[in-house]
Amino acid sequence: MSQSTLPSFKTIFRELYPGMVRIALFYIHDLPTAEDITQEVFAKLWEKRKQLETIDNLKGYLSYAVKNHCLNHLKHQQVITKHQQEYLKQIATDDRPDEFIQKVQTSLGKLPPKRRQILEMSIVQAKSYQEIADQEGISVNTVKDHIKKAYAFLRKDIHRNIPDFILFIAFQTATLLQTDKIN
Repeated sequence: MSQSTLPSFKTIFRELYPGMVRIALFYIHDLPTAEDITQEVFAKLWEKRKQLETIDNLKGYLSYAVKNHCLNHLKHQQVITKHQQEYLKQIATDDRPDEFIQKVQTSLGKLPPKRRQILEMSIVQAKSYQEIADQEGISVNTVKDHIKKAYAFLRKDIHRNIPDFILFIAFQTATLLQTDKIN
């Protein structure tokens, strides 16, 4: 395509985006993820917009790019799922999951109240370190220190070197169970 006959990026996006989302949806089966992947492809196309004139079949090029991004996403999801299953097996080898959650819940109760509160704000409320620091009137480094020491204590108290991801799940579950008991 010559520069003079090349449609605007806005026109390309408007015309091709819906079809590219459908292609992504064929592979991903989740509309928000399919839209995100398609938007990533268009963002990369925008970054390379000066090279658009070298692409003879833009629709084919985008279809191929969306398909490849989807396949990469699926591979990544398989890796994540595999690791999650391995972590859950690690828990299951020593304890039943409910026993493990009970251990974490007991350990959480042993944390100093301020440390537990900061950990809960980070994990359950998904607040950034800066948000916690602002709310508590402390420095970001103090927040980091509280969280680091909380994780270290929990690992030591439970006698396991457990990845943060597992503590995250256990903490959320323990907090939800505790909330249910109160209500």
